[in-house]
Amino acid sequence: MARAQSVVLTDIVTELTEAGMSVTRGCALVGIARSSYYRRAHHYRHYRPVTDPIPQRQRQQPAALSPAEKATIVALILAEENADQSVCQIYWRSFDDGLVDCSEVTFYRVARAEKLTGDRRRSRTGGPSTPRCAPVVEAIDVGDLWSWDITTLKGPRTQDQFRLYLAIDVYSRFPVAWRIEYHEDKAKAVEMFTEAFTAFGAPGVLHADNGASMRSGLLLDALAAAGVVSSFSRPRVSDDNPFSESLFKTIKYDLTCPDRFDDIDHARRWTEDFMNRYALEHRHAGLGRYTPVSVFLGSAAEEHRRRQERLNRIHEKYPHRFRRRPAAPALPQPTGINTPDLSQTG
Repeated sequence: MARAQSVVLTDIVTELTEAGMSVTRGCALVGIARSSYYRRAHHYRHYRPVTDPIPQRQRQQPAALSPAEKATIVALILAEENADQSVCQIYWRSFDDGLVDCSEVTFYRVARAEKLTGDRRRSRTGGPSTPRCAPVVEAIDVGDLWSWDITTLKGPRTQDQFRLYLAIDVYSRFPVAWRIEYHEDKAKAVEMFTEAFTAFGAPGVLHADNGASMRSGLLLDALAAAGVVSSFSRPRVSDDNPFSESLFKTIKYDLTCPDRFDDIDHARRWTEDFMNRYALEHRHAGLGRYTPVSVFLGSAAEEHRRRQERLNRIHEKYPHRFRRRPAAPALPQPTGINTPDLSQTG
């Protein structure tokens, strides 16, 4: 009834306007808004109902990927060399290699349709962690802030436990120093940082937890001599050192990480391989999907330019696939430990 009334009122105004009356006066006489009249007049003038409409899901979408492109995405996800990579990592590696011409969202959509998404790492059991406050330390650029910690790697027997010392540059997530020993040793920690300072220069701040090796007088003296400011987590608050803890999780949940190492040499060989892969190949979420080494060495800006140029070419080739001009992920932004409005571990 309402639709029929709308048609009648619209037709009346149309007849009045054809007789010389203005649309404004005609709409006022019949009691409808001008916007309603224009909308209805346009609709009824141009609408042509079809007898057998095609459902939306069955219509050909001009922006859709071709079957061959979808098959390429599925093949990349199922490829043996990508078996231990997340869908996001596979997309950006494939994109950088020029193998796909779609967005990350489209890549994920195809993966979801084939039930190939989900966390591909081993899951941690136990309850959720509790958010905690942390000391405020900013990392505006490479070298502003390093974070370090020591974790345990399991050996062949229960009593066999190796200690992984690891320091990273927080801004780039680049591992600047690491070593594996049988025990925690403050002298070995000093030796590790001495070598790292020689190779990369001393950072402005070195952050750590409250372990004995971290607070040893020997290390604090060495840091002071190098002009490095020491920063520490609060007692019994592990989340005060999020960057180191995040990388430790990435290491131990890596699909190639053994539950137990055969011996310390095995642990050292595997860790060296992992660190190389992480620094050179891992497209880090907190770095705009650039690798730690590219941010650390300053080549990320050139990679950003190449990505944008390729996106521009894809946009020119397939403009109907985009609502707006695509933009490459932004370069890394300032971050830090418990810094307001700055990203954390990424």
